Amino acid sequence: MSSRTDTDRPVWRQTMRYRGVIPVACATVMGLAFAAASYAQEAGSSPVGPDRLSFSVENMDRSIDPGQDFYRYAAGGWLNRIERPEKFPRYGIFAITGELVQSQVSSILSVAEAEADTAPDGSPSQLVGKFYRAYMDTDRIDARGIAPIEEDLGRIDAMTGLADLVPFMVRMDRIGGPGVFLGFGHTEGTLDNSQYEFAFASAPFGIDSRFDSILAEPDDGVRLNAYRTYLAETLMVAGFPAGDASRIARNSVEIERALHAGVLLPVERRDPDIVYNPMTLGEVQEQIPEIDLSALLEAAGYPRSVENVVLYSPRYVPVLSEVLRTRSLEEIKEYLKLRLILKFSPVMSTAFQEPTLGLSTVLLGSAVLPPREETAYELVAANLAHPLGQLYVERHLTEDARTTAENMFARVKAAFADRIPTRDWLSEDTRAEAAAKLDTLTATMGRPDEWIDYSGLEIGSDPVGNLMAIAQFEHERYMAKFGGPVVRDAFNNSSTWPTTVNAAYNPGINGFEVPAAILQPPFFEPQKDAAVWFCRMGAILGHEMTHGFDSLGRRYDADGNLRDWWTPTDAANFERKAEKLVEQANSYEVAPGLMANGPLEVGENMADLGGITLAHIALMDYLEEHPEENVEIEGFTPEQRCFLSWAQNWASKSTDAYDRLLVEADPHAPSPYRAIAALQHLPAFYEAFGIKDGDPMWLPVEERITAW
Repeated sequence: MSSRTDTDRPVWRQTMRYRGVIPVACATVMGLAFAAASYAQEAGSSPVGPDRLSFSVENMDRSIDPGQDFYRYAAGGWLNRIERPEKFPRYGIFAITGELVQSQVSSILSVAEAEADTAPDGSPSQLVGKFYRAYMDTDRIDARGIAPIEEDLGRIDAMTGLADLVPFMVRMDRIGGPGVFLGFGHTEGTLDNSQYEFAFASAPFGIDSRFDSILAEPDDGVRLNAYRTYLAETLMVAGFPAGDASRIARNSVEIERALHAGVLLPVERRDPDIVYNPMTLGEVQEQIPEIDLSALLEAAGYPRSVENVVLYSPRYVPVLSEVLRTRSLEEIKEYLKLRLILKFSPVMSTAFQEPTLGLSTVLLGSAVLPPREETAYELVAANLAHPLGQLYVERHLTEDARTTAENMFARVKAAFADRIPTRDWLSEDTRAEAAAKLDTLTATMGRPDEWIDYSGLEIGSDPVGNLMAIAQFEHERYMAKFGGPVVRDAFNNSSTWPTTVNAAYNPGINGFEVPAAILQPPFFEPQKDAAVWFCRMGAILGHEMTHGFDSLGRRYDADGNLRDWWTPTDAANFERKAEKLVEQANSYEVAPGLMANGPLEVGENMADLGGITLAHIALMDYLEEHPEENVEIEGFTPEQRCFLSWAQNWASKSTDAYDRLLVEADPHAPSPYRAIAALQHLPAFYEAFGIKDGDPMWLPVEERITAW
């Protein structure tokens, strides 16, 4: 559970608004892949059952020896019983909880649409209702075709040279168009996060960064060919002749493949020593004479006084320079047209949906065209996160759930605080720094203390116009912040929108946010016994907490600034522990011939280990205070139910194509690995199930670590 971005900027830095943040090809494909099915259950109705991964002994397979295969022992009943729905490339607790949230949001959207004409101007109900109504009017949308973007296509036609890129990039920035060629903007400072710094980064492609590894495939790669086909078919829907569409698609893929050679690898993006490159504006300008950076900044509304910048993409800018220098102006203009069409295709003619099916089939091994009500859920959440979040929280976040989660956070944090003084692999000075960082670490449950005021926004009947209006509204908010102290908006990035099933730690604030959507069953069921909610939601809280001290988070201090607060000896001790987690993952076979990606996954795997370790300790402390609850239930002790609950949390079924993408680009390990890997470092796990040396589940003592 962590945030992700579409640039080479640090993956946790969310305050730099990326210029044109949602590459449409992937937005559409991911909407197909992960859109939630209509699920009739509402909060307050019958509880989520075992089939939907509520913890249950029914989901176990007790014919399996836990020492032989603990994952199948804990979740084999569910794995044997449940078929993966075709539309999900991976089906597990995230998809299941997402189905619940989607159903809840669909009801909210219907009510908001009915109330839109009578609700107060600028109210969440009016904004959400009118946005939803415009998107659902497919007759009007289909009749207009690509008319909503013809003016901007004309702007591209009118370009006479590379100098015209500057006004185009600035306009796209302001109207929420595609971010092309170069990312730019202000973000919280890396060394001093109380002030903004200006930064440049690589730009996203027509396909999401989760899939951009296909651009490194051989020219005849299956996935790369599927991407070309998708682009050509999209252009044909937009009215381009087949021959032109095929040519533009091939040239555009060539452009993106060339640019991709300059972006950072997923592992590199998580290393601040690689990402943080302070330099002067002039030094960056020397690398790319084709774009006047001073003119770009001035046109975007920044003062001429900007001199010092940060380059988040150390290899990218010279590569971009070569592309702009060697590709013809006509090819560049055609690429810009393609990207503009891709950006707005999800809200233009419904015919744009068809090309996504073939691409989704190849990339994810799954493709089902979802009902429009389901794609509406993701679109509204992505563009009106706070207005929708207000409506969602009012209806589906109870104070009891929020209070229980806050109390559990306090218990898990206390368990962490008690452990720090016992970390004898650290010096006294480093332990003191760690304790200070933990003391200031915060967590916000469910919702922000203050919602962003969208009352000045106007929503109309044209979905494209609505996206542009929202982008302009956000642009004005964003630019108004520059020059002053950093102002952060809680629950306002894709990782922690209130309706996002996730939680995310941010070293820049030394804290994390837990959206209302994840405080839902089956993730969070406080009515069950303590072992279940401590080792499911409590472990999630411990996981996020540990991110502050993992391979990445440990580089930041209690104030959220990049600072080395470790002695060289302590840092070396940490790296040796982390390397054991890398080796453990590298030895895990996800599928025949496909091994887990230890270097990329090490931070998340360490957070998993910290999460279940702290949750288990907090549970035992709780049971000591409440001995009447320290009893067997359904034949299992609280400790056993704790570890079973953890493992069932990661039960899932996925396609081979999805697993491949996960290993290539996602810092999270495949779910079956997460179900067992962290447990193998806990002595209490072996004791609880009588697992002994020689059993397949036994990890030799010398290969285990006790970090946090």
